[in-house]
Amino acid sequence: WFGFNGGSALTIGGLATIAFVNTQMAPATGMITWAFMDWLVEGRPTLLGACEGAISGLVTITPAAGFVQPSMAMIAGVCGTVLCFAASWWVKHRSNLDDACDM
Repeated sequence: WFGFNGGSALTIGGLATIAFVNTQMAPATGMITWAFMDWLVEGRPTLLGACEGAISGLVTITPAAGFVQPSMAMIAGVCGTVLCFAASWWVKHRSNLDDACDM
């Protein structure tokens, strides 16, 4: 993911640097957010949930990795993770769908 987001600038400079930083910040906040929401909703955080939070943060920041500030990348990671958590919870608890990966 770092090669894709940071390498998309095709140069070493400010755009690549901010893309690298944002590619780290969004999944970090996504992982913390998912673990916290798991703890609130399910009663305990899980490692699989933390990994899902990191992936949802990466997916959320990819289109804007080089064009937003790190604080906005953190907000994007939190917002994207909340939406993914809600969708995953709905599929798991409210629908008749069987999703092996919880994503």
